[in-house]
Amino acid sequence: MTQDDSIKKKIPIMDEEFESMRKLWYKNENILFNIIESTKYRETAFLGEYCVRCMKVNAVRYLQKNFDRNRFFQKPFMIYFSLSKFPNIPMFSFNQQERREQQDEFNTNYLKFITGYDFLFDFDNPNLMLSYSTTYKVKKIFDERKIPYSLIFSGSKGFHIRVHYEDMCDELKSMSFPDLCLLFKTFAENFKLKEKLFDIDLGIFDLRRIAKVPYSIAYPFYFVALPLTDEQFENFSLKQVSLPYLLERTDKLYKRGILKRDGVKGNFKKLIDEYVLNKNI
Repeated sequence: MTQDDSIKKKIPIMDEEFESMRKLWYKNENILFNIIESTKYRETAFLGEYCVRCMKVNAVRYLQKNFDRNRFFQKPFMIYFSLSKFPNIPMFSFNQQERREQQDEFNTNYLKFITGYDFLFDFDNPNLMLSYSTTYKVKKIFDERKIPYSLIFSGSKGFHIRVHYEDMCDELKSMSFPDLCLLFKTFAENFKLKEKLFDIDLGIFDLRRIAKVPYSIAYPFYFVALPLTDEQFENFSLKQVSLPYLLERTDKLYKRGILKRDGVKGNFKKLIDEYVLNKNI
């Protein structure tokens, strides 16, 4: 990671110049395509001054409708998506009263809609260099064990390493989602303690957990939550995730996706067993 913290300065919320760039970013077809690829079949949320949850965003037109309906460009919203997969999440009404009733019903019965649940390591530290160091160590372990994962800059204080449910073995998929969630939390707790990696956030393990959408913009620095290649991570700099820099290079982001690493499905379960069952440690 290069030393370029000078670029990491808190920009006034809703800064006119950066807000103009934000609008251009979210109107770019290449960016919208990448965002929809992540939000499809997920619960989508806008977080800012207040929270708008339970959005179904499976197509660009639905995202644009929610931009308009929720005054997205007039508020300091960030876009989040669920780690749980909900292919049959209901389409919620824009009528406030009806929507509230539909949300209450979904919040009560969401378990019956879940068909997958991703694992996420969230490395978070006000000192980005420390967060980077932790991520580097965990990435090395995942690479050595040939675990399929994606690596994303969070847009602010750290990085995410994510293992998708579809890349997990049948033994993990046979578990109930509450039990799987508990297993992930136990694994993360043990991993954090035994590896002495204190930048791992343990508060993220529940089935309604949401995370920043890849290619979305994060306040207060207007950085992009960008999926990173191995080379980009090895030579990470804040410049390469800054909005002005990427806005000039949107053509290179066409169908770029989350840059998932190849791996073996069963290897993530083997890693979990090492830290939960104390095998081979």
